[in-house]
Amino acid sequence: METLDDIVRYSAFALMTWLGVLMLRDFCDRVAGRLGAYAALSSAAFLIASKPGLTAFGVEVDLFLLPLYDASPALAWLFCLSQFDDNFKVRPMHWTVVAAKLVTGSTAYVLWTLGYGGATLFDKASNLIVVGMLVHLIIVAWQGRHEDLVEARRKFRSIFVTAVVVMTIGILLSQTASRRADAVTIELLLQAVSFLCIAIFLHWRLSAQGGEDLFFTASGDAAQPSGHDHCELSPADQHDLDVILALEGTELILEPGLTIFKLARRLKIPEHRVRHLINQHMGYRNFADFLNHHRIVAAKKRLADANDRNTPVLTVAMDMGYGSLGPFNRAFKERTGLTPTEFRMQSLMDGVAATK
Repeated sequence: METLDDIVRYSAFALMTWLGVLMLRDFCDRVAGRLGAYAALSSAAFLIASKPGLTAFGVEVDLFLLPLYDASPALAWLFCLSQFDDNFKVRPMHWTVVAAKLVTGSTAYVLWTLGYGGATLFDKASNLIVVGMLVHLIIVAWQGRHEDLVEARRKFRSIFVTAVVVMTIGILLSQTASRRADAVTIELLLQAVSFLCIAIFLHWRLSAQGGEDLFFTASGDAAQPSGHDHCELSPADQHDLDVILALEGTELILEPGLTIFKLARRLKIPEHRVRHLINQHMGYRNFADFLNHHRIVAAKKRLADANDRNTPVLTVAMDMGYGSLGPFNRAFKERTGLTPTEFRMQSLMDGVAATK
């Protein structure tokens, strides 16, 4: 079993390392690309560090690689989150979770190595953080599955999340197994196999799709057309597309809680056709971007109107279909570079200057 584990483990290590190099080479200008590279390299480190009895210069290899491999689950979590949000940014909350995982996991390892008490407590805390990340990831993937307009990515969501869940469970099991004895166990072999499968899958995705689904970069305020010419549409598709295009500025697009299912039902167009037309012929990758674009356009008109200058920003946000001020502020700043208040002040000052 040890020979088989070596073959699988070192193959996975080589593929993960090369995957990280490719991501840094081709996609280092994107958040998802950097996160993917860090996750791949930390996974490679974990594969080596989790092999029992492996030493270098008389010192356990896992001691050299401790910070890198201990962050592997957290970096994989961040990479997965970047796959489900075209505008994903690593925020302080994310770094706090990563730091907590590093502190608890590293402390457990040091205490366990030195034979001090308390290692079990920190180990459980570290595992609890990993479980929390898994639960969060599953919730994010589940909540966004209907809003995603990219068919290939919708299918990829379930496959990728399932793979990461299996891999993370393997990490938890193998950490326990590697501390029981120096011999290779079935848990360690399964861990290596899961890493190898994920590495092969990601290499296949990169080579087959050119990485555009894994490392898409959001385009800003307006969605960019996908390159399809409206002349290629059938008369029925053209009619349905015209109906969708006519939504701009209507009350329907500003309706709170609007989903693609509700929109399709109100327009009396099959949901799969609405998805296809919005994605392939309007250039939006998820329904939230489609809504935000139209709602922010309407909000800019309201905020620039001198007659509405005393209307609270919260009221404008609610009128645009947002349930609270936070999501409105984030969506507005992503598309204009200004907060709603800053935009209003600038627009009113420009209006005053124009009248002089």
